[in-house]
Amino acid sequence: MQPKSVHKSFESSQRSMMGSHVSALEDMVNFEAEITDNPLKNAFRGKATVHTHIPGQSFMGEEAVFVIKNQYENKRNGTSLAYIHVPFCETRCLYCLFYQNPLRPESSRHYTDLLIKELQLWSDLAAQKNEPIHAVYFGGGTPTALEPQDLYQLIKAVRTYLPLANDCEITLEGRIHHFPEEKMEAAFKAGVNRVSLGVQTFNTQVRQTMRRVDDRDSMIRSIEKLASFNQASIVCDLIYGFPYQDMAVWEDDVKTAISLPLDGVDCYQLNVFEKSPLGKFIANGKLPAGADKEERAEMFARSVELLTQAQWRRLSNNHWCQTFRERNIYNRFGKSAADCLAFGSGAGGKLNGYSFMIERKYDEWAKKVEAGIKPIAFASAPNAHWHALRTVSSEMELGRINMRRLSEAYSLPLSTLSQDVFDQWTKAGLITPVGDWMVQTVAGQFWHTTMAQLLVNVLGKRLAQNK
Repeated sequence: MQPKSVHKSFESSQRSMMGSHVSALEDMVNFEAEITDNPLKNAFRGKATVHTHIPGQSFMGEEAVFVIKNQYENKRNGTSLAYIHVPFCETRCLYCLFYQNPLRPESSRHYTDLLIKELQLWSDLAAQKNEPIHAVYFGGGTPTALEPQDLYQLIKAVRTYLPLANDCEITLEGRIHHFPEEKMEAAFKAGVNRVSLGVQTFNTQVRQTMRRVDDRDSMIRSIEKLASFNQASIVCDLIYGFPYQDMAVWEDDVKTAISLPLDGVDCYQLNVFEKSPLGKFIANGKLPAGADKEERAEMFARSVELLTQAQWRRLSNNHWCQTFRERNIYNRFGKSAADCLAFGSGAGGKLNGYSFMIERKYDEWAKKVEAGIKPIAFASAPNAHWHALRTVSSEMELGRINMRRLSEAYSLPLSTLSQDVFDQWTKAGLITPVGDWMVQTVAGQFWHTTMAQLLVNVLGKRLAQNK
């Protein structure tokens, strides 16, 4: 069967839910930033809120399975990842756009058994059985919603059916609610060596307004308990821009994280998507809008100042570490050209430049797995120069980029084709040239997602014209 393309993909539908400004940024090739006295707040009129998008031909259903299975016949190369999705949550946070399924008493065992079966389906194909995988990420949803024995069995199955590197980073994403000591012990016993907690904020009022369950003291006690095992890197996510979260609350969030026995902290800007519950609450006047763009910019800059003063080490524009135990491998390579195998209802992966999504509808996913069919719902083929463009995008996230080195690595005139872009961004106060390196100022770091999307747009168009 030969694959055929489709006009509307899962990804395009997903992105349309996030707001029209996203697609507008993807189409922009006018890269110029505003020349202003305050580039941190005013460099661009619009701000990208999602990962850089590099579109390609799309496939659905059986055609998608055909396309991706062909890629599975080939060995992977270089740094590789695996993503395991657990699509259940006990409650729905207002700001989350990707809530899938409520957690029911029977969900944990049923899902674990089927997910282990999915891991077995293509385990004899080259892409899954050969070459080491360097980072595994259990994401969701809420992976820590699984029962202790199921969580243990799932992690052990991943270690059985995937060729993990000796130093593989194994991250368990979760929340403190329903994460007792017994479950912590099961995770560490199975081999988890990194725990990423969705704290978002320590402020009890803000947490409960967003329908997060646990209060500040419960969060702190649980983080201290996790750290006491001395078995893993303990990391927490913080988000700035919530309703009722002013600068004083945000400063307290960051200072609280600094004071705790955490190995790392990630600081993200709140994205209020139009069709999320939070977006609807704000539109209906049930909640205030929270920090505007200028206030979020100030919050970002303040977090940089506080973490730098505390001598935390920068891993990327959003990721910081206090100890050398934190490596951040999955996040570092997740947006790059690296391959990522994916398992579980709603998971997304990429292989040899092809992106793919596992069936999101739980019943459909379960039916296909039970029938022995890899439940791939959607796939997208890579465009020309995809590897170079993904690398450019991921390098921008690190706060610096060396276009000369990338030009040499890919035998493409990337430096020449982007020189005017970086010259203009330098004049706008977003970039400081340091030898061959284009280093982002604090303002550039705040705008790096927008800058990466614009740079990829410009390079993609110019490379196509440069044939």
